[in-house]
Amino acid sequence: MKSAGVMMAVAATSIIVLAIGIFSFLPGADSEALSNPATVVPLVVAPDMPAVQAAFAAREALIQAQIQQLDQELAARESDYQARAAEMSALIMTGEGQLAGLQQQETALQQQVDQLLATQSERATVYDGQRQQAYYQYQVNIQQLKVQLDEATAKLADAQAQLGQ
Repeated sequence: MKSAGVMMAVAATSIIVLAIGIFSFLPGADSEALSNPATVVPLVVAPDMPAVQAAFAAREALIQAQIQQLDQELAARESDYQARAAEMSALIMTGEGQLAGLQQQETALQQQVDQLLATQSERATVYDGQRQQAYYQYQVNIQQLKVQLDEATAKLADAQAQLGQ
């Protein structure tokens, strides 16, 4: 950062010297003297070097103060950004942990659903078999009862026939 301050001071000095040089050659009140070559143009006196150096020193001190202020602001912002980045990283890590937990729960729940579907299918098969067995047994029992009823009806008819003789 010091080299930037030195570069800025050198640039400011160069600009001031260039401005002094340009303004010293501009035509102004001496334009009559330039149009008449016989007129003697007075020489421009060199600026007071200690005053220029003092101005440059003051300017450099101001620039250095601004640089320090900017460095402090930059450090504060960097610290703030690092804190925010750490906070975001912590939030991301927490979110990723929660996501991993939810994925495990999803896998476990899917396994339970698969197991329940398999159990449901097995029970439906067993129930259907039991229902068919009960229906068959019902049909057998109905046939037996019909046979017994027919036998009882025949015996009753036979008994009535014997009684009615």
